Amino acid sequence: MPTGGVQRQLTLPPAPDSARQARRFVGEVLTDARETELLDVATLLTSELVTNGIVHAHTELRVVAEVTDRYVRVEVTDGNPNLPARRDYDESAMTGRGMEMLELLAHEFGAEPLDGQGKRVWFRLVRGDSTGAASGKPEPPASEAHVEVPDAPVRTRTIELRGAPAALYCAWQQHADALLREATLVALDENGVATGDYPLAAEALRALAAAGQEMFALRDNGVATADVPMAIAADAIPWFPILRDVLSRATALAASGRLLTPPSLPELVALRNWICEEVSRQAAGLAAHPFQALPVEEIGPAAASLEALTAVRNSSLALVAADASNRIVAVSEAAKNLLGWEDGGLEGRRLVTIIPARFRDRHVAGFTRHLLDGTSTLMGHAVAVPALRRDGTEVEVELLIERRPDPATRALFVATLTPR
Repeated sequence: MPTGGVQRQLTLPPAPDSARQARRFVGEVLTDARETELLDVATLLTSELVTNGIVHAHTELRVVAEVTDRYVRVEVTDGNPNLPARRDYDESAMTGRGMEMLELLAHEFGAEPLDGQGKRVWFRLVRGDSTGAASGKPEPPASEAHVEVPDAPVRTRTIELRGAPAALYCAWQQHADALLREATLVALDENGVATGDYPLAAEALRALAAAGQEMFALRDNGVATADVPMAIAADAIPWFPILRDVLSRATALAASGRLLTPPSLPELVALRNWICEEVSRQAAGLAAHPFQALPVEEIGPAAASLEALTAVRNSSLALVAADASNRIVAVSEAAKNLLGWEDGGLEGRRLVTIIPARFRDRHVAGFTRHLLDGTSTLMGHAVAVPALRRDGTEVEVELLIERRPDPATRALFVATLTPR
């Protein structure tokens, strides 16, 4: 409730334009109250909260903006009772960061379930302090005093992911979040409403994220594969086949160029299908099946301009070029000789063909992360690595990767291999 200030509210549909409307609404409230110092932070955080409501709640949203002589407060209410949770993605991740943004930029924030159904997510900014996370926090009004609400017991079903590749799983979880988020917004934009599949898929992915936090710890500790038990909310288990199908459709959208998020690499598709099938199988009482890595023999057409391909093929250096689908599209003669593919046949194969098996999951995870947010520990830096030859032996090379612009593909990556 207002405390000697101004409070306004706006009701919005779960549509892509609602985030823009919410930003404008909050901006107008702050401008009318002559509070411009906090305007950028307030509209940014409002946009994040509303977008999360659009993607995950799929219900009508209510935005309340309040300005007093001490603080600015914004709350977003939706009809989904599941409270948001922070995801342990990489620092550079471009998705799953809403709660961390609140933590970094707001002086106070919170999320509470509402009586009946739905939730309220809010933040408060101190007037006169635009730094965020201030040490001197305003006391909440008595009407907002925190009341402990006992959590209702959640029924879970333990699913064991045997031989789960830790780095690949974490990359898939981050990519699936981004893919589902953008595909949902596209569906809303085209149809005015997302079909019932989207919120159900979001529920399945949220339940998996809540159950799979151990995977990120395993990855950070350098564990390649592990048998990981996951306590998944029982109510979400029926939605895993839907999650698989929705992400498959989203990947097709991405492949057609209609999404900014890159399409899933074959390894991520295989992992997605395995996870969703394991949840359904084990929930039905069947035994767990370990994850099986994809073979490396799949062949597809080149996706790059002839000019770019010819430049690589005619180079006197040992060059290997790959496109954004992680497929080798051009190889110089020097690289063919170095890797034992003198008679050809390397072009069209996946890039993991020349990467030793023990490094493949890390490669796919890093490649996916780079396509999502542009970060890389290898791009532009010469590093010593082993390359896998056709006969199964390894050759030590100095690897230098560069990303070259090419109008015919999302990205073209060219690697220079210098024998050591």
